[in-house]
Amino acid sequence: MGYFRSIKLKNYRNFLDSSFEFDDKCNIIIGKNGSGKTNVLESLSLFEKGRGFRKEKIINLVNYETNEKNFNIRSIFHHEDTDYTVDVSNIDKNEKNLKKIFINNSSDVDSLKYFENLLSFIYFLPEMERLFVSSPSSRRNFIDRLIYSKDKKYNLLINNYKKLIHARQKILQNFHYDEIWINKLENNIVNFGIEIYKKRFEQIDTLNSILIKLDILKNLSFKFILKITDTFIEKNLNINDLDREFFNSELRQNRKIDSLTGGCSIGPHRSDIIGYKINTNFTINQLSTGQQKAAVLLLIIAQCKYLIEENNLKPIILLDEICSHLDNDNRELLLYLIDKLDVQVFMTGTEKKFFSFLSTKAYYYNIT
Repeated sequence: MGYFRSIKLKNYRNFLDSSFEFDDKCNIIIGKNGSGKTNVLESLSLFEKGRGFRKEKIINLVNYETNEKNFNIRSIFHHEDTDYTVDVSNIDKNEKNLKKIFINNSSDVDSLKYFENLLSFIYFLPEMERLFVSSPSSRRNFIDRLIYSKDKKYNLLINNYKKLIHARQKILQNFHYDEIWINKLENNIVNFGIEIYKKRFEQIDTLNSILIKLDILKNLSFKFILKITDTFIEKNLNINDLDREFFNSELRQNRKIDSLTGGCSIGPHRSDIIGYKINTNFTINQLSTGQQKAAVLLLIIAQCKYLIEENNLKPIILLDEICSHLDNDNRELLLYLIDKLDVQVFMTGTEKKFFSFLSTKAYYYNIT
């Protein structure tokens, strides 16, 4: 995998024309709240497919203080002794403002596909520190994002499954539907749904096993594991032999209630991911804010170790306000584990002293 040598931000967010040169390992951006630290991290995330980690409308990325209608983010990305000039800009197309990526001034499909496979981002945002007390969909999305960091086709699986669920909802709301057609549709839902279940189970098992290794490497302040739970999983304890007929029969039996609620009563879109503190009756959502944040960051570190050691992938890590709400012990532990990953990482914070453990190993940027 490669790394970012530099970026140049023009008419982007609060930056009119700013440039940054990066280290290939540890980069720490220091500044007051509202100075634009997160904007720099977001600019990097925009080189991946989608609308960046904030999921912001592309038109809103243009600096509002100018009369310009377009922004540009130019990076020099290094991979295997080659530097690539990569640009992200906005364009108007069919009355929509869309993101456009250029690789060495080219936007052909092969170039974009090649660059997409070079990138793998893992990120942490401040709102994620409350992951275990937020909605189940937030936890599903978190796990799905980790799966996507390894399997770029996973989003297609999720999107196809969602389309099938939506199509079933529309058919059921008509009340008069073709039995053969909806049976076929539900069979496809089962096939896609079970594939999602399997990938999520594999992801959870991987994270749990690496958390044990992390504890051996550096004695963790608390130990926990993740489990998936929902109606279907409670009836299927063996992930290698999921009951397709039970899944199908539940879809058939729930047609009437699903037609009234406009939902779908069973499937991976109903799952939750629960964290359990080992050897106690506590779930992660019962721990302090700092411990919950540490748990999320440990999961991110575990995924990075998996990508590096098992898949020969070196993700680029974006960690926004990583040190807030962490005590000294947890902060030093997490920074130690991040440093050991030996990948390009970008972190933000309001004060340099929080990163004292990395003082001789990091490249600092001050934003005013």
